[in-house]
Amino acid sequence: MTTMLCPNLFDIHPFNSHKQLVKLPFHSRTSLSSLAITNAHSQSLFTDFASTKFNMSEADINQIFRYAPHLHNLRTLDKVERFTRNLKNRGCTDSQIAKIMRIRPSIITLSEKILEAKIRLLEDFGFERQTLAKLLTLNPNILSLSLEKKILPKMMFFKSIFEPEDALVKAMLRAPQLFSCNLEKVLKPSLAFWEGFGLSRAELSKFLLMGPRVLVRSSLTLAEAVLIQNIGLDKGSKMFRYILSAVTLSRMETLEARIENLKFWGLSAEEIWRVFRIAPIVLSFSKENIGEKMKFVVNHLEVPANSVVKHPKLLQNSLERSMRPRFLVWQKIESTTGHGLSILKVLMMTEGRFIKIIEGHPDSETLWTIYENAVSDAPNGTKRSSSLRL
Repeated sequence: MTTMLCPNLFDIHPFNSHKQLVKLPFHSRTSLSSLAITNAHSQSLFTDFASTKFNMSEADINQIFRYAPHLHNLRTLDKVERFTRNLKNRGCTDSQIAKIMRIRPSIITLSEKILEAKIRLLEDFGFERQTLAKLLTLNPNILSLSLEKKILPKMMFFKSIFEPEDALVKAMLRAPQLFSCNLEKVLKPSLAFWEGFGLSRAELSKFLLMGPRVLVRSSLTLAEAVLIQNIGLDKGSKMFRYILSAVTLSRMETLEARIENLKFWGLSAEEIWRVFRIAPIVLSFSKENIGEKMKFVVNHLEVPANSVVKHPKLLQNSLERSMRPRFLVWQKIESTTGHGLSILKVLMMTEGRFIKIIEGHPDSETLWTIYENAVSDAPNGTKRSSSLRL
């Protein structure tokens, strides 16, 4: 008997519908409920607009309705069209606009006046078409924040840290989530903490630009503090901010794996700290990257592992695009005419000087072929331009 209700489900009197519907078996109630939702959405102006204009799937649209249910009851698309047109005029592509709407559907019917004011403020702080579109795509939540209470104070705060203007834009694109952080409880205490390391304003700006997301932190773990102390750079050193950045932007277990990798090749703790003091960037390399270079140094160059202490470039330079191609050229020279230069000197010299060695060799064309082929075979490699030849 209950199944006879199905054909006339939408004709049921509104005051009695819930009483009659509960008589249905559970699976029938579920499917009919889904049918009702789908039917409501299929009749929505926004559904047709989003699916045809932005190629949104039914799942995407349902997700939008879940957080902004008022959208499927719109009688006109005027606000929606003004919103999408404004973003498009600011450089956003259709795919970026679709992503913005999916992530933050509540802003789709934002007042045009308010939307325009927020976007113009971001433009006043240096965001242009491409960077503005990227910022809004990364964190559409910015457009839902109060202009006077949230966006403006935070932008003034960021401007006080990141100078010049393009540094502010770079920082916000690297860590757009900072816009969602509480200014008084998170950002200002964090800045005060980093200022306590004694970095000059210029050094502090450069440090924070390297990893802006550290602005959500206002402390170091004991292990991080000990590691920084062991490396032994003075706070006034220009290299100190690199060490500070590498340690605070990596997980401690990752840092320990990099250190253990160097110990595996026979380097002492003091030798490792010295490498980091001279070339802090090594601390940010993956253990695989460090391992491959150490293997190359010991097995191919046939020099002691601790050569990297005196020549940190052995760990800094690209293995595939610099070190291996030069090694192959040096190997060819030594097997034919000889040159008298050690492989370490060849690897440490500037690009210009290395090219002079190739050009001055009697068989320079062969050496160029070896060098260019080795570079082009490297990941993302391309042949060196002939304009490099002197």
